[in-house]
Amino acid sequence: MKLRRIIFGGGAFFLILVKFTLDVIGKNIELGGLGITLLREFMTLGAFVLLFLASETDVARRDQSPVKKLGFLLLATMVLILLTGVISAVSIEGFDTKDFALLPLDYMTIFAASLLSVLLGFYATVVVRVLRDLITRARKRSSRRNYYIYLGLVFATAGSTLMMKPLESGLVNTVLFVLATVVATINAFRLPWIVYLTKREKVFGLIYSFVLFLCFTWIDVLFLQGSNIGNFLTYYSYPLREFVQLTIIGANIYFGMAFISTLFHLPTADAFERKRSEVTSLSTLSKLVTQALDFKELIDTVTSMTMEVCEASGCWLEVIYSSDEETPLGPTGAKVIRTATQPSYLVQVAGTKNITQEEIDELVPTRVLSLRDEVLRGRKSIVVDNIGADPRITTMGKARRHGGSIAIVPLLSHVGLIGILYATKETTYGFGKEDLEMISAFADQASIALENSRLIKKSIERERLLREMLVAQEMQRKLLPQDVPASPALELDAVSTPAFEVGGDYYDFMQIDPTTIGIVVGDVSGKGVSAAFYMSEVKGIFQALGRMYTSPREFMMKANEALASSIDKHSFVSLIYALVDTSTGTLTLSRAGHCPMLHVFDGGVRYVRPNGIGLGLTQGELFDTAIEEESIQLSDGDVCLFYTDGLTEARHGTDEFGYERLKGLTQRIRSKAASAIKEEIIESVKDFVEDQVAHDDLTVVVLKWHGNGSPKSSHISNVEEAQ
Repeated sequence: MKLRRIIFGGGAFFLILVKFTLDVIGKNIELGGLGITLLREFMTLGAFVLLFLASETDVARRDQSPVKKLGFLLLATMVLILLTGVISAVSIEGFDTKDFALLPLDYMTIFAASLLSVLLGFYATVVVRVLRDLITRARKRSSRRNYYIYLGLVFATAGSTLMMKPLESGLVNTVLFVLATVVATINAFRLPWIVYLTKREKVFGLIYSFVLFLCFTWIDVLFLQGSNIGNFLTYYSYPLREFVQLTIIGANIYFGMAFISTLFHLPTADAFERKRSEVTSLSTLSKLVTQALDFKELIDTVTSMTMEVCEASGCWLEVIYSSDEETPLGPTGAKVIRTATQPSYLVQVAGTKNITQEEIDELVPTRVLSLRDEVLRGRKSIVVDNIGADPRITTMGKARRHGGSIAIVPLLSHVGLIGILYATKETTYGFGKEDLEMISAFADQASIALENSRLIKKSIERERLLREMLVAQEMQRKLLPQDVPASPALELDAVSTPAFEVGGDYYDFMQIDPTTIGIVVGDVSGKGVSAAFYMSEVKGIFQALGRMYTSPREFMMKANEALASSIDKHSFVSLIYALVDTSTGTLTLSRAGHCPMLHVFDGGVRYVRPNGIGLGLTQGELFDTAIEEESIQLSDGDVCLFYTDGLTEARHGTDEFGYERLKGLTQRIRSKAASAIKEEIIESVKDFVEDQVAHDDLTVVVLKWHGNGSPKSSHISNVEEAQ
């Protein structure tokens, strides 16, 4: 960028220097001829084109506001007038006229003419650029077209003088000059940028445009009077003189109209500025609706904007929430009050601007019927034009003595009333219809923002709970056995699936001694977190008592004693506990209110149901008497199935998977391995319920006996024969 400026600026300086050299030579030697004249003009044109390109990024930048452009142009004009005055004060002999030409009488005249012409030419390019940016600002395509028509006429007028002597005039030149002036007048009505100025900018724009009008008038008068400045330009370049003069005339007309237009727009500046502030505030608040996560930031923005746009003296926002909500919507620490007439609502003063809590209590007291209660009942806006004369404000505090006005607007959402926005003014009848409409618009946006804030808060809380539940789920999964005891006499496999993130089903294995394996399956009443806690307690009991008591009945009695003192009276645990002797094939079990064990053997299938009641339902003799212990002798290929009621009670509509369907399924697949039996049972349940959500936890433990020479059949007590 800097290199380009140096190249363009150096080229312009070189062309100006060459032309100056030709002018000096021409004073002593006749350089007549059309060729030399055209060469001088083209060097002038080339020099100013290069100056224009060198200053493209610096002069009258397009991103500046119109008032800044006017200020910049005024500064440039003042500098030009100062330099012009200095150059004009230099002692020179001037020009002689001969055959419609100007002949310099000394070299200082040539130097002054060259220097002043370059300054005026460069200044004219700056004026043209500023006019372009102002005329084409915030306008349609026709504005740009009219501007370029004017610019084309200016260049055409200047070009029409190429074949003319400096003091000659022609019809074509005159017609083009008049047309350019007419189009400049048309462009002078292109002033849309004035409408969008603030009041402060309008004041500065009025001053700048008036001073510029005076400056351009003064410069233009110098040309019309044929002063030395006009002669300097005419001698240096007749086309440049026409370009500068038309530019000055166009700018003079434009800034005269700008002054008049700004003068007429000034009385409406306050109203326009307010409307623009309202639009900006609503736009900002709309963005805040989707972006704000900070409740305090949201409240501060709403109250600040309400004060600014409505020119209120004070403002506050109250958040309303029902008395059964656990925590306020707003920030902790804010004052929370309960209204006397609307006890189902709690009111929290969430944010204030330029008003104290004492003044709020004077305006809307809580112990009597107040304006707040009217809004809570009617959910409509209220405007009090004279606080001092309103009977609903019964206190005798400062607000009542000094009078004033107040506007109250409810914040409504799809869930109901969620807040109230207040604005006060020190003058009576301070709130007009437009004020109330704007406050209502802010209230609508604030309602959306508050509701979003509430939903985001709940969403974050749900996300936190979900993460905690996932952690709990992983911890519960680790509470279940990661490996099963290995024995050549049997196969074991198991699965447990909670209905929710965590559940109350439990299964476990324990190697009691080298030949005895313990199997336990339990189901805590209920589901979810509470059931999961009791499930972990049952695991602790099993791990502590499993090796101490080799009889399932004794284990059940001791487990009930340990659990009954800590479990909730509305909860209980169903449990089935079996000991398998791998050396003899004997399986001994007790059942505390749990689902019966399914035994599939060669030629039949049956449910083993020793008596017993759930752990934690009762203590002492009643439980000990109810609990029974049964034994069966396993044969090669026998399958024992332990499960929870989530299996048999799995539903498809009103139909349950049931005990009969489970018996038939297990009997059909008994020849498969334990893992395959487990998988097929789970898949059958999934196919049965289809896409319905599981209503209970589901646990399955499969034991398949391979045998060690034990009898194929034995007497089994308390079993239900397969039909």
